[in-house]
Amino acid sequence: MKIIHTGDIHLGAAMRTLPPDKARLRGAEIVDTFRVLCSYARGNGIGAVLIAGDLFDENGVHKSLVAEIFSIISSAQPVCFFYITGNHDDGLALDGVVIPQNLYVFSKNRGWQSYDLPEGITVTGIDGKYLTPDSYFSLRLRTERFNIVMLHGEAVGTERTGKDQLALPRLQNKNIDYLALGHIHIPTMQAERLDGRGKYRYCGCLEGRGFDECGKRGFFLLDIRGGQLYTENFVSIAKREAVVCTADISACNSYYDVERTALSALSGVSAGSMVKLVLRGRHRADLRKDIPMLTGRLSQSYFFIKIVDESRIFIDYAQYKNDLSERGEFVREVGRYEMSEEERSEILEVGLKALAGEEIDL
Repeated sequence: MKIIHTGDIHLGAAMRTLPPDKARLRGAEIVDTFRVLCSYARGNGIGAVLIAGDLFDENGVHKSLVAEIFSIISSAQPVCFFYITGNHDDGLALDGVVIPQNLYVFSKNRGWQSYDLPEGITVTGIDGKYLTPDSYFSLRLRTERFNIVMLHGEAVGTERTGKDQLALPRLQNKNIDYLALGHIHIPTMQAERLDGRGKYRYCGCLEGRGFDECGKRGFFLLDIRGGQLYTENFVSIAKREAVVCTADISACNSYYDVERTALSALSGVSAGSMVKLVLRGRHRADLRKDIPMLTGRLSQSYFFIKIVDESRIFIDYAQYKNDLSERGEFVREVGRYEMSEEERSEILEVGLKALAGEEIDL
């Protein structure tokens, strides 16, 4: 049987790091990516989809969105969907929303719930808000089954846990074959060993929504045969990728040098990506960086561009020794005080911009 492991989709998330128009478009794209996943499952003979929490984001997600997603799930029949809630959708109100026949949830008895699938496979899970220290003791799995357990939280290697944490030692020797985890948005490309029998991994988020979710995103496709995990492959269906790049502008003498350096740093980034470009290095005091112009230039190629200027000016104090201008007097005055080079560079940059009548971004 082929099974998809996904989660942390965060449908309905506000995505406040993006401009409002981009955030709305990105939200619609993520809904469409989930639709693509469901279509992929139906068209490729997938038996089950595991959603390891945070399908939705925040408790106040509009019921119309929930109804739309449930309609997408229903249209993927005969694929079965198994959905535990995480820390972002644990208050999801389903009153008045028709739950599809092929969507199985784990909140009925506020404890562990198991569903038997063909080929000797059993899916067991518990909603994140109902997991307590006692829950580990009450987990009972049959030895002869291929046991998949779904949980949402941060896996830790200790018996004692805090909020949204999972005690891995308490899950060992429980007849778990595959522990399908959600909560951490970075996919575990190589599954970790849980004990002598089982392994565990995080699926990561389906789409990167910010620059803390860079790199390839998608889902894991498991192929279980004869009671064994035969293959496990990562499948990326994300519409966009979040990328962070750096550009050293130390050798730049003009704005156009800065632009060329930035374009070179971004040469391997796919058009339409969400990009954070960090400018670094120590440059000459009179370099015109013009961040707004650079942002506008790069926005033509990428879905969203954010430029973070961490570069600092380099001052040759000997050059200003006999400079009688306000600029020279300012540089000499700053040089007299004891401070870190980073602080000195920041003060000089702001002061020199002010003297030149440039816009100051504090």
